[in-house]
Parts: sequence; structure tokens; C-alpha cells
Amino acid sequence: MTTPAPQFYLGPAVPRWQPATFEGVREALADGTVREHHWIDVKLEVGGSEGAKKEFARDVASFANDGGLLVIGVAEDKANRAFSMASVPLVGLPEQVDQILRSRCDPPLFVQCHPIEDPANPGSGVLLVEVPPSPLAPHMVDGRYHGRGDTTKHALSDAEVVRLFERRSARQVVTRALIDVEIARDPVPPDRGIEARLYAAVRATAAPPELLTEHLMGHEIDRLVRARAEGPGWKYWRLLSEDEPRAAGRGWHTYGLNSRELWLDHDKVRTAADLEVSDNGSLALFVSRLSFEKRVGDGKQKFLHDGDAVAVVRGLAELVGSLGTTYGYQGQWQLAVGMTPLAKVVSADVGVAWVDSPEDVLRYSAEDFVSGTTATTAECREQPGAVTRRLMYRLVRALGTADRRVELFA
Repeated sequence: MTTPAPQFYLGPAVPRWQPATFEGVREALADGTVREHHWIDVKLEVGGSEGAKKEFARDVASFANDGGLLVIGVAEDKANRAFSMASVPLVGLPEQVDQILRSRCDPPLFVQCHPIEDPANPGSGVLLVEVPPSPLAPHMVDGRYHGRGDTTKHALSDAEVVRLFERRSARQVVTRALIDVEIARDPVPPDRGIEARLYAAVRATAAPPELLTEHLMGHEIDRLVRARAEGPGWKYWRLLSEDEPRAAGRGWHTYGLNSRELWLDHDKVRTAADLEVSDNGSLALFVSRLSFEKRVGDGKQKFLHDGDAVAVVRGLAELVGSLGTTYGYQGQWQLAVGMTPLAKVVSADVGVAWVDSPEDVLRYSAEDFVSGTTATTAECREQPGAVTRRLMYRLVRALGTADRRVELFA
């Protein structure tokens, strides 16, 4: 499948700019489509000095609050307010951009680089640096937060920083609401055990209502779902052995768990999983029995398969990246994950050590865990570990197993 040229949001006046060629960028400079304002900036080069690298990091960090685009390889005549193409060497430039943002932005920033080659100068051209709105904004560079005005960046005031953090907190309210909906749809009755369960909800924030309508019953989307059984959390994704059409779209589920209802009346419910994909690209995932009880001394202790939970979420992030890439949605996704009941659980990784030193083992100190983030299709595809870390790090930190999940967060 041919990857379409990227589309960029340049503000209300130009909600979709889709440059495919070097000449297309030149034309956009000539007609004013590309001009410096809140959502776009141009630079001649990234620069090799420490000062230039810091300045570039500040430029990108200022866009991370609302999203934006930097065009590298454009010369500016400030006196005449004119721009002209000035091809720069493209080899190694995306890697240089990534290294600068990883080392100088706190927390590190994800961007996507789109090189467009100059046909008259092979190996050179312009680099479009796409900066999606960051779920971790604001980002600090050199001890200060930065934002974007009409045409320039500036250090954020305390009030502006507070507003951005309040916006991040508001997303957590939406996250909790999404997870509460999924908990209410739990197909396994509460009297069938108290093992930990995982719930996840994913929303494509700007996808058309019919994004997947023509594809939901096809073989390709089935292949993408079942491909998760070869990656992180494979043993849980393999539980999705059955599939069926549903009112919301299409569902993949464990045998006996049809349409999010338990059809087989077992005294003890087996490990179960259910994935629902909707016409608009929304996903809902349910996984049961992520914990087990073990007798310890005169009582019982519940142990959590937290490594498996992280792996399942990593697989979900990868699936989101695959779906968006395959079906042409490159925008933002909202991802929410919840687990319950978790009160006093201990990581299964330390189960062996329990008998020797139970007083040193960390027990989870809350009844549930809820976390959310946003990510673009590109980030889910290229950096699923970073998305997983934002969603699951607080859980494994509380259980004392964060250092054991490094590979899944990479």
C-alpha cells in the first residue's frame, strides 16, 4: 500500500496542507500558504553549535503545546518579509533532529520528520518537522517552558504553565469516564471471581465516522488483529480466537464470550478476552484473570501478572499504529487503560521471594489503576514503547517492577 503524502494543520485558514514535492513547497512559499505564524515556522538549518541546538529545541517545544510544523531549508529575507528555498543536506538530518529533542527537551519530544528531496540537487532538499500536540506539554528546555505566540516563541508565564497542566488534568477526567463505561460493560459477572481485569478504550479524536466501515469485515483488518498474537502479550491476544459482526462494528473474542456476553455457564470462568473495533476506529479491549491467589502462611495473597498487562497494552498501541497507517488516519488517538481490583496485590515477579521476606514486598495501595494519554498514528507505529510507558509506568513503579519492563517501554 502506497503511503500518502502527509497532511499538516496550519491553522483555521489552512486546515490541510499536503505537500508532495519540492516544487509544491516552493509554490506554498510563493502564495503565502507557508508563512510564519502560530502553527508554522521556517529555518535555514538546524545548526551545529550548542546555542543553535538549544534554540532549535526551544522552537520545537513551543509548538508542542498546540502542534505545529517547522520547515528546514528555507531562507528568510526579514527586510522584505520574503522566503526562498535553500536546500540543505538531508542525509542524517532527521536523526540529528531526534537526538537534539531527546537530549534537550524535558520530557523528550516525539516529532515526525518528512524529507522532500530537491530534484535539482539529489541528497538535499527541505525537511518538514511535524510536531503533534504533546500529551506531556509543556516541555522544558534549559529550565524554562516555552510557548508560541502569533509569529514567535516566548517563555511561558506561571499562569500559562498552570493552564497547560490543568488541561492535562482534564484529560484524566475523560480517561476515567471512558474506563467506567468499559467496566460497566464487563461481560464476566462480579460473582465469578475477584481476579484483576484490564480494560482499555481508544478513540480516534478526529476520524470520520465511517473510517473503517468498508473494511471492518475484510481479511486485512482480521490479519492486523491476529498479528498481535505474534508480539507482546501474545498469549492474551491469542484468546481472540472467534470473531463476529456487531452493532458497533466487529468483535474478536474468546470462545463463549459472544457480543460481550458470557454464554457458557462455567462455575469458574476461564481467562477471557474481547476486542471490539468500531466504524470510526474506536477500540475497546477487555482481558480477565490477570492475577491469581496463592496461600502464604495462614492466609492468601493475590499476585498480579503486571508484566503481561504491560505487554497487552504494548500490543494495543502497536495495533493502533497499524490500523491508522493501513486505513489512512494519521491524526491523534486518545488511549485509556484501567485495571481493577488491585488492592494489596503483589507483582507475580516477586512471588518466589515472598516466602523468605514478605515484609519487604510491595503491595499495591489502591483499589484500581487508571491512566490515559494521547498519541498520533506515527508515534504508535514508531514508538509504541513510549506510548506504553506513559500508560503503564505508574503501575509498575508502585509494584517495584519498573526496571523489569524496560524492554516493553523501549
